[in-house]
Amino acid sequence: MAGTNVYLGGFMGTGKTATGRELARLTGRPFLDLDERIESRFSMTVPEIFGQKGEGAFRAVEADVVAEISRLEGLVVALGGGAVVDDGSRALLKQTGRLVILRAAVKTIQSRLGAGAGRPLLEGGDLEKLLESRQRAYDDGHDAVDTDGLSPEAVARTILALLSLERAPEPGHPLSLGAGRSAFVGRAILPRWRDLPGAPQERPFVVTDDLTGPLYGDRIGERLGIFCLPRGEAAKRLDRIEALYRAFDACGLDRSGVVLALGGGTVGDAAGFAAATWMRGVAVIHCPTTLLAQLDSSLGGKVGVNLDAGKNLVGAFHQPRLVVADVDLLRTLAAGDYRQGLAEAVKYGLGEGGDLLDEIDDGAEGLVARDGEALTRLVRRCGAIKLAIVDEDEKERTGARARLNLGHTVGHALEAASAYRDWSHGDAVAVGMVVASCLSRRLGLCDDAFVERLTGLLRRLGLPVRPDRPWEAIVAPLRRDKKFEGGRHRFVLPRKGRPSIVEEIDLDDLKKAYEEVLLWSGQA
Repeated sequence: MAGTNVYLGGFMGTGKTATGRELARLTGRPFLDLDERIESRFSMTVPEIFGQKGEGAFRAVEADVVAEISRLEGLVVALGGGAVVDDGSRALLKQTGRLVILRAAVKTIQSRLGAGAGRPLLEGGDLEKLLESRQRAYDDGHDAVDTDGLSPEAVARTILALLSLERAPEPGHPLSLGAGRSAFVGRAILPRWRDLPGAPQERPFVVTDDLTGPLYGDRIGERLGIFCLPRGEAAKRLDRIEALYRAFDACGLDRSGVVLALGGGTVGDAAGFAAATWMRGVAVIHCPTTLLAQLDSSLGGKVGVNLDAGKNLVGAFHQPRLVVADVDLLRTLAAGDYRQGLAEAVKYGLGEGGDLLDEIDDGAEGLVARDGEALTRLVRRCGAIKLAIVDEDEKERTGARARLNLGHTVGHALEAASAYRDWSHGDAVAVGMVVASCLSRRLGLCDDAFVERLTGLLRRLGLPVRPDRPWEAIVAPLRRDKKFEGGRHRFVLPRKGRPSIVEEIDLDDLKKAYEEVLLWSGQA
């Protein structure tokens, strides 16, 4: 049950929301209320939605939100009373989690609902008839719990035992990622971020996305304001930054203020860029919620936004005042999002030539299962490697930091060629590393066993190893890459047993390696 969602369904008045909040507290899982999520979509209350848009519009968005939530893991979700009536939604809920139906006698429900204020379907309606019309759907849940005479706390404890759910993990000791840096990793450390060395006492302005905010925003505590960006690369557009500036101004964020980025890499990039440029720079705190952001993008101070011509073409260097990497937040990530960070971890192991690749290889099963201790070790090791390289070359003057671009040249080109839709960052970097390794083999920097080990590990972690489009589709994005000059490219090449090396290569050599990988058959 560690990664399984717990969905609480049932008729109105059975205590789904109150029970869900208590169950989330007992287990340490994030809590979502489906109706609140729908209200956020419409910027209206449920009665207003029914009155102005109609029940059909409400149900359409309800089904869409169910699909969105079902892609996440490890949640407690209180469903609306009618959410499970739709056969497609109910099937999706049962497929992606445990559907627990809360029940109560009609008299109990009537007593709890009172006059039915705020319940559009009860206005002038027959409660018993409505309940009867939904009973078939309610009978199709995995489990049922009677709530008559029980407090939400008692019902939550019943569900805890019924499903053998793990209790909330004990807060771990925050571990520093590097000497002299206010960057920490651990379990359940986000609610204690103000106690960490280097944490400012000012109320932060929180920048998050429209799903992470409801999941984890309450763990930040008191704040100056909050702004929700869209999820994904859509957050990194200049018009979003302009809207963020207006929100800063409305809340009175001045030069002594603090911006707190709560989310994945796109949130961190956008919030960091806005902080770097607001009033010529205000402090930023990164609280990354994805593995990719925890071990890579939240560290090092590179922030930026995208243009139609390419990714991160507008940016700055702006070091965070504090980084808080709480690995327990990774339990809710969709599997596809989680694996993006695993690709970046392999990059560190492959590119720096130490024993990290052995550690990832030996512990692959635990990492795929999101073991908290394994993740703490991984984030700490990768973070320490990145910070050490950043200390060598903070603003990319000496070339040392360029080693961190292993796999990124081809990776960024794949992302851009797909308009940032078909390829996620880690998946693209995984393929980029394979292409780079094949090029290294052609140049005599590694052997067949080196390439085979890499591809085998990537497959075990659920990552792709070959591209899906011809060379001609990625040439234009490659030429726009910041490292491409005068027909030659400064390219990061892995070497067996040693750190990666940055070499100038001919584009034709890269083409041959790319097309070699493209022609592989029978591989993911």
